[in-house]
Amino acid sequence: MSLTRIALRIAAVEALKGRTLVGANVLDSPNGALDVQADGTLRTAEDRPFVAIYTDQGRAENISGRSLTENGACDIIFEMGISSAMLELNKETGETAMVGIAIPASDQASEFFLDVVQRQIRDALVDPANPWGDIYRGLHYRVLKIEFAGARNTENGQKLAGHQMRLTVELADDPVRGEAMEPGTPLLKFLDALEASGDEVYETQAATMRSLLSGSAENWEQLQWRHGMTAAELLALGHGPLASDVDRSTPPLESATIDVENLNAVTVDEP
Repeated sequence: MSLTRIALRIAAVEALKGRTLVGANVLDSPNGALDVQADGTLRTAEDRPFVAIYTDQGRAENISGRSLTENGACDIIFEMGISSAMLELNKETGETAMVGIAIPASDQASEFFLDVVQRQIRDALVDPANPWGDIYRGLHYRVLKIEFAGARNTENGQKLAGHQMRLTVELADDPVRGEAMEPGTPLLKFLDALEASGDEVYETQAATMRSLLSGSAENWEQLQWRHGMTAAELLALGHGPLASDVDRSTPPLESATIDVENLNAVTVDEP
């Protein structure tokens, strides 16, 4: 899994919390939050209106050499659902109403609720005043495609309706291990935000992601990591350690001798 893809999904989750009619019930990759069964029926294990976010599909084409850090296109999927068991009770009238909207519960109202949530998702992701939205936007270059789908059914007397919005985005590439990230880069801002969240799980995830990027690497090592080059290919381009350096330890240069035929050899010491 790409680190940038992980960051995109978590940033989207945080960007939506408290900014739609589902409140804080924004879920990261839950199993079966909105599940279409083999017989076509729709089921959910949730007891409140929800938005669930997934990034389990993507594709990268026209890769540079053997690179495994190019992410290409990524599908980020927003599923939202509500059922007749997820309504608010008006204690004065005894009628059920849609959560967050003072209209009586009905099939039409459920569809309206999901349409509103979908619009709120789009607004939250592009809101200039949303810090997590800013991080989310920085992790991809552009939106390639937007797709919508809906499903609904009645089973055991419970009416369930769901919408899905699928965004195909051009995801930013992953950094190379040992390559220092410039301050203010989207992935670094994401890791800083996780560490400042006060959430132990997020803090652990940030530490794990940093460990996958930690270390130092020579310029030639970073080049080899990024393009998946062999040692021979690297040397053929004039990069990397000396061919005689079997251990590829690349010790610091202390001195070098330039010996040209018919001329005196010249030794240059590192200042």
